[in-house]
Amino acid sequence: MKTWTLACVLGVTALGGVRVVGDQPLVLTPVLTTAPLFNYEDAPATPDADDPAIWVNPDDPRRSLVIGTAKDAGLLVYDMTGVLRQALFPPNAPQVMPDDPATPAGLNLLPGDPCTDSASAETFGRFNNVDVLYGVRLGARRQAPLVDVAVVSDRGCDRVRFYLIDPSAPGGPLADITAADVPRVFPTRYEQPSPLQPSGAVEGWRDNPVDDQNTVYGLTVVQGDNQIFVTQRERGLVRQLQVVSAPGGKLTYVTKRTFLFRTSFELPDEVETLYTWTPCREAAVEEPQSEGLIVDRKNDMLYVAFETIGIYQIPLRPALPELVTVEGNRLIEAVKTFGQPYRAVPDDDEFECLYNAVGGPAPADVVAVGSTANGGRYLQADAEGLALIGSIPGRALVLASSQGDSSFHFYEIARGRAAHRGVFFVEGVGETDGVHYVPGRFGRQYPLGLLVVQNGDAPEPPDTGDVNGYEFDGATQFKYVNFVDALKALLR
Repeated sequence: MKTWTLACVLGVTALGGVRVVGDQPLVLTPVLTTAPLFNYEDAPATPDADDPAIWVNPDDPRRSLVIGTAKDAGLLVYDMTGVLRQALFPPNAPQVMPDDPATPAGLNLLPGDPCTDSASAETFGRFNNVDVLYGVRLGARRQAPLVDVAVVSDRGCDRVRFYLIDPSAPGGPLADITAADVPRVFPTRYEQPSPLQPSGAVEGWRDNPVDDQNTVYGLTVVQGDNQIFVTQRERGLVRQLQVVSAPGGKLTYVTKRTFLFRTSFELPDEVETLYTWTPCREAAVEEPQSEGLIVDRKNDMLYVAFETIGIYQIPLRPALPELVTVEGNRLIEAVKTFGQPYRAVPDDDEFECLYNAVGGPAPADVVAVGSTANGGRYLQADAEGLALIGSIPGRALVLASSQGDSSFHFYEIARGRAAHRGVFFVEGVGETDGVHYVPGRFGRQYPLGLLVVQNGDAPEPPDTGDVNGYEFDGATQFKYVNFVDALKALLR
C-alpha cells in the first residue's frame, strides 16, 4: 500500500493535485503563533511552554480550544485565534509578588503550599504534559453527567490532575475536579545504573522521594476506556492508570499496569559480534527517559519515545500482567546515535556526551564502545513528542518530533516495522517538544485538521536583563499549523 493510499484511507482526501519536488527541506509557515512566554531561572511560577492538547468543541469546531502546559506556571488556554483565554496556577504554587518576573496567571500574594510529600517544603506543582478525555462520567450512577476533561501530569507533586472543560462556565473554561486524596503516581522507582557511569545505585526498586523529581512526566489518554498512560522522569518506567470517579463530582485513578523498559542493550556490530551498550548520561543518576507516548486503540498498540533511544511499539493485547518488561526487540525506530561509540567527558558533577568524537580521550573520560550499524537514519536525539495521525487494522501513521534538529517525521507502521514517509520543519520552531494533531474541519484555515507544536526558541523580550535578581532563561510559545501543509511531506 503506497503512502498516499494509506493517507486516503485515513480520511486525507482533499490534497488534489498537490505535488512537491526538489531536495530542499519542506518548511511550513504556521497559520498563527501565540505570544512568547518568558522564563526566568528559579523564579516563582515562571512560564515555560511544553505540551499542547486540542479540545474540539462539538457544537462548532471553530470555537475549539488549545490547552498548553507551562510547567511552573501551570495551564494556559488559547482560542482558535491564539488569544490567551485563561491561565491557572498549579494547586501547589509558590508565592508570586509584584517584583517577581511576570506570570500568565498574575500574582499569587499568599504564601504557597508546597507538595504534600515534599520533605524540603520547597517542591511545588509543575505541569508537564496534557491531553483531553471526552465523555467522562462524573459519578457512579448512570444518570451522572458526561463531561470533557483536560488530564495533566503534575511533575512537581507526582500527581495526575483533572480539569473540567466548559467554555460557558463563569471564570472558565477550566475548573479543577481532582480528588483531594489523589495518590502519587510513582511512589517507587526502578533504578538501572549505567555500568560505565557509576552513580552508586544498585539495580532494583527503591522508595522515591518527591523532592528527587523522578516523577510523572509524559502523558497520553485512551478515549472510551478512560485510561491514562504516563512516563517517569529520568527512569525507564511507564505506568497505565484507570480513571475512577470520586465523591463530589471529582476524579482520581488507580494503577493498572507498569511497563519496565530495559535501558541497556546487546547489539551486533558490523561483523555480528555482540557488544553491550547504554546511552550516555549527562548525569550519572539520570537514566534514559521518555516523554512522548500515544496509544493506537484500533490496533491496541502503545508507542513510547525514549529521548536517547528511539520509538518503541508495545502490543496491549492479549491480556498483560501487572508488570511488563520491555526489551530492545520492541524498538522500531532508533535515534541516530543509538548504539554508537561515545565519550562521556566529566564536567563538574555532570558529563558532556560526545558521540563519534574525533581525537583521543582524556584520562578521565568515560569511553563506550559502539558501532554505526545500529543507529537510525532520521531522528536526532532527543526524540520527543508523538502524535497518532490515524490508523486502520494492521497499520498506523505516526508523527514524531525530533528535538535535536527540530524536525517532524511521518512513519507508516505495519507488522512491527516503521517506514519513514516524510519530513518537514515549521518556520521559526526550534528545540521543539510537544506536538498534537486532531482531524476535522476547523474552518477554512484548517480544512483537514489542526496541528499544534511547541516552540522552544520563541523571540526574546527587548530587555533580557535580570528581573528581581532572576536571570532570563529563554522564551517559548505554541504554533498552529494547517495539516494540509504537513501532508505535503508525504507526497515528496
